[in-house]
Amino acid sequence: MARRTEYDDPIEIVRMARLAVKEANMRATRMQGQTTQQLMQRVKDLKYWSGEIDRELADVKEEHDDLLRCYRRLQLCLDITGRATRCNESCLAVRRKKVQVGDHTSDRVDMELHKEKELMSETVKQMKEVGERVERQLEVNQAARKNLLRDLTLKQEAISLDHKSVAIGADGTKTVVRTPDGDRLDFREGAPLQRMSEYSEWIENTGNNLNYAARARVHSRKIGQKLCQSLRELASQLRTEAIAVEALLKDSVRNWQEWKDNLHSQVNGKDKEIKNADGAIEEISFSLKQKSGPLQVALSRQNQRGLRPGIELCNDKAQHALHQELMMLKGTFLSLENQLDKAKESRKKLENDRDKLQRKLDICDHNLTIDNEILRQIRSSYPHEIQLSGFLLSETKEHR
Repeated sequence: MARRTEYDDPIEIVRMARLAVKEANMRATRMQGQTTQQLMQRVKDLKYWSGEIDRELADVKEEHDDLLRCYRRLQLCLDITGRATRCNESCLAVRRKKVQVGDHTSDRVDMELHKEKELMSETVKQMKEVGERVERQLEVNQAARKNLLRDLTLKQEAISLDHKSVAIGADGTKTVVRTPDGDRLDFREGAPLQRMSEYSEWIENTGNNLNYAARARVHSRKIGQKLCQSLRELASQLRTEAIAVEALLKDSVRNWQEWKDNLHSQVNGKDKEIKNADGAIEEISFSLKQKSGPLQVALSRQNQRGLRPGIELCNDKAQHALHQELMMLKGTFLSLENQLDKAKESRKKLENDRDKLQRKLDICDHNLTIDNEILRQIRSSYPHEIQLSGFLLSETKEHR
């Protein structure tokens, strides 16, 4: 009997090969199913975190827009405060044209205007400091939004790629596996593992972005609330100071008006006294004219009797009477001249007093014109409190 050659049975080899392929296919199908489930879970996680990022982006955008509106309101408030400062400077410039006569109310108005100027300077300084803080916070908000947008974009791209991976696994039976080289399949590892981030790092990165955005959002809200409150308080302080200035200004106008009325009455009184003095001067002058005639008669008689010859030039009763008449007329005439000089001197003093009162009255008119007409018109342009708070009168309903 011929010796049989030792070799494996081909039928057994084919059967074993088929069993190995079947087992490998089953194991590959099972692992692909598990991988598909993990991919689907990963897509759910990505969608969850994308939703969280999207909500945080909306919240950050809302807070950023609110803070930006507050910043614009701050800029508007700075502009209106600048108008109030120019109004204050105009008032001080006009007040420097006044003639100071020791009026304490006027000095109080000047002091209050300088106090208002210092308050405005301090207010503008505080507003600029708050504005710098708001600008820095706006930059922080922009950085947080940028990080969230970048994270959201990457996650959306990852969701799209993982969806495709799930679709490839689901349609794997219908997919013809080919490579650019043809039917030859080579094992490729894909992206190297050392270039991939760990899952914990991925979670930490997303959490850090969300926490950073949340802190920026909370800080932004606090700054906005504090900014609005500060603007209202500063506006209230400025308006209170403006009311104090206007109250002192009204007191100054009232005092100047009372002084003007008093000066008017004094000037009218001096005019009456000057008129009386003029009447007295005219009356004394008329009396002097009346006395000059009898005096001339007496002098003529005395001269005429002085021409008597020899012994007839005697001091008789007629001469005594004529001498007494002459002395009486001279005394009266001298008395009237003295009274006329006194009346003229008195009238001169009255005229000087009236000129002094008139100069005071002119000063009073000048200062009253400044306070009552010019200054009141300038102060009427002072902004209202609602404007100083950063609201325009036409925008009041929109901000309520």
